[in-house]
Amino acid sequence: MADTSAALKIAEELVEALKKVNNSSPAEHFDILNRIDKLRTAVEGPYDIFIRYVDNWGTAGALYSLIQTGALAEVPSDGSSITAQELADAINVDISVIQRLMNMVLVNGYFTQTAVDSYAHNGLSQLFHLNIFGGMFVLAMDFNAVFPKLPEYLKTHTPKELYDLKKSPFAYAFGKEGMTYYDIIDEDPEKRQLWNKMIQQMESNMPISGMFPWDSLKEQVEKEPERPFFVDVGGGRGQALLKLQEEIPGTYGGKLILQDLPHVINTLKSEEIPNIEAMSYDIFTPQPVKNAHVYFLRRLLHDFYDEVCIDILRNTVLSMGPDSRLIVCDMIVPDMVEVGGSKEVYWMDLNLMTMSGKEKSLKEFLHIFDTVGLELVKVWPSGMGATSQLETRLKRS
Repeated sequence: MADTSAALKIAEELVEALKKVNNSSPAEHFDILNRIDKLRTAVEGPYDIFIRYVDNWGTAGALYSLIQTGALAEVPSDGSSITAQELADAINVDISVIQRLMNMVLVNGYFTQTAVDSYAHNGLSQLFHLNIFGGMFVLAMDFNAVFPKLPEYLKTHTPKELYDLKKSPFAYAFGKEGMTYYDIIDEDPEKRQLWNKMIQQMESNMPISGMFPWDSLKEQVEKEPERPFFVDVGGGRGQALLKLQEEIPGTYGGKLILQDLPHVINTLKSEEIPNIEAMSYDIFTPQPVKNAHVYFLRRLLHDFYDEVCIDILRNTVLSMGPDSRLIVCDMIVPDMVEVGGSKEVYWMDLNLMTMSGKEKSLKEFLHIFDTVGLELVKVWPSGMGATSQLETRLKRS
């Protein structure tokens, strides 16, 4: 085992943090989880790490099979039991398949074993129905399916082809070269629906507020109410604008505009986005809203490499006024990797690599901003992992 004195120090700090924790604070929740990871890192040896990975792979594979075969949905939702044989008959597999899959997930806390070869849902397994976290999990497994093909892709493609939206590792792994990642998921309406649901779930767990001080714009917005206050570019279903209204009731009397592609905007009902003007907009075309106080791009630029980001931003920069802000909310890849630190930015970056996207360092953001005529005013960190808001404006001589 590793140095126990280091582990003890981390454990003592964890206990002290737990004594002070406020359960309503997402940042504190994140900090506690990070401390737990560091404690495990301090005591694990190489073999322990290997076994943990094997366990995670086995659990993920078993859970994926239970979801995709429909077995998970066959378990009664009212908490009553079902036998292994009944499950096997329902999805037409051998009983041993159910027994082995269920054993793998049971040992990790999914479902409850009510008797020998009998199972019932618990709170955790219920969450993995397709219409809850199951859809997000299934899509994540699609990305994992790319990695066994990644060495083959890298051996058969030039370095330049990695940056081609239609020659991504994802497209190659699924035999769909010539199509972008979004073209691929749009082929399957059910998959697109799962994607939209996944994005909503991820967004609900990612920080939106608590970074840029919106109250600093109060005087400016109230002085010029005819200018749009906040344009959420590629804003999905309006989650950022809804959160903004919680933070600033009345939003200083300024107009809020939500922009996204028609297949997103056309599914929204007015009651879902109160006080928000919905506008169909393609980020690869000129920005139609001129001289807004704020243009906001959240978790958008990470879908693309630098040159594409430059094209996207140029379209909005041309519509900015002298005191307009363009705020990018994204994760920033640290210059140095902290062992046992936040992992989300790195696994997200790997997944994005398979679909021709990239999480970026501050240096990369600065290059993009400089190229399109923007200057960085300030980085506003969230205190939760690597997410920050980067405040920019038009360059001033």
